[in-house]
Amino acid sequence: MAPPQAGKADHLEHFAFQFGRCYDAYLAAEPGWEPFWSREGRGVVAVIRHGRHVFSSGGLLAPEAHQADLLAQLVEAADARRQVLTFFNIPEEQLPLFRDYGFQATKWGEEALVDLPDCTWRGKQYEWLRRQSNYCLRHGLAVAECRRQDVTPAGWQALAAELSEVAALFLDGKPQSGEVRFIEAGFDPARLGRKRVFVARADGGRGRIEGFLACNPCQRGRTWVLETYRRRPDAVRGTIPFLMHQAMQVLRAEGVQRASLCLIPGLRCREPLPGDSRMARWGLVVGTQYFNVISDAAGAYHFKSRFRPRFESRYLCVRPRMSLATAVAFVRLIGVLRLDLRKLGRQIARRWRKRTSRVSLYTPEAEAARR
Repeated sequence: MAPPQAGKADHLEHFAFQFGRCYDAYLAAEPGWEPFWSREGRGVVAVIRHGRHVFSSGGLLAPEAHQADLLAQLVEAADARRQVLTFFNIPEEQLPLFRDYGFQATKWGEEALVDLPDCTWRGKQYEWLRRQSNYCLRHGLAVAECRRQDVTPAGWQALAAELSEVAALFLDGKPQSGEVRFIEAGFDPARLGRKRVFVARADGGRGRIEGFLACNPCQRGRTWVLETYRRRPDAVRGTIPFLMHQAMQVLRAEGVQRASLCLIPGLRCREPLPGDSRMARWGLVVGTQYFNVISDAAGAYHFKSRFRPRFESRYLCVRPRMSLATAVAFVRLIGVLRLDLRKLGRQIARRWRKRTSRVSLYTPEAEAARR
């Protein structure tokens, strides 16, 4: 049996902070996840059920020595209920463990990581990023971190309302009818936990909020994930890269080791792996290549590559195997295809107007040539 405190949300959040390995670890602290604790209470997996399908985000939240026992117990429980287990974003070094327990592994994409101690932001390779930041500074933007303990309750309430307004305006430009759930963090100013929030204000820090960035911790705070970024539709050009640049400089000064820019799905997934799911692999390739109007993987790579990250492969692990039923359950769960036709039409029109500029998007092939 798990210890009594193991069912509490704050205990789950602590394990996500302590043992999270990849960018989605802190999502375990989001509402909607059900904790599966090991019998000893030394590890937990955050799961959500959709029929007989069980999906997990955040990986094995446990000390390395206890991860095999945790996975074995989860597999035992799923087998007893004839459930299909699906893990997202498993790192390469954990694949042997998952394969030992009968999981089929398919490459899911790559996580973009910036090693902060080695990052100087100098030289031609960072010219674009410096240009965005300088433009924002010239137009009066200033970045500051918002800490709840630094403001009055009334001041925080007003700040939270403005942040929520910015988030709603930003999401209005997405084709989905609501937020994509479970594989991306929602933003609730009342449930920040250990998240850190940086805001960019106009008029030298005295004006309205032009955009904000929420960062999630993992690996005991050695890594911070630049997970949620939002801006007003009419914000100063370059607000988001400016926010990220400023936040990474703060994190670097504090001795943080890495900043994660999250997953780029489908990145370099064409090459088959032994025993992988051909259906999942080609679904990722086709989806990210031809349906960028719904989820813009090409634009995400172009943007994130400007921070000159290194990339680590992440894997989709399914037991016993990926099936069409699993894929359909996943798509329904996250809501990526719950589309608002009016917003989708506006998005298509915007893409059509910008079609010539998208020809010059930075690609993995261009990155390989640069190196």
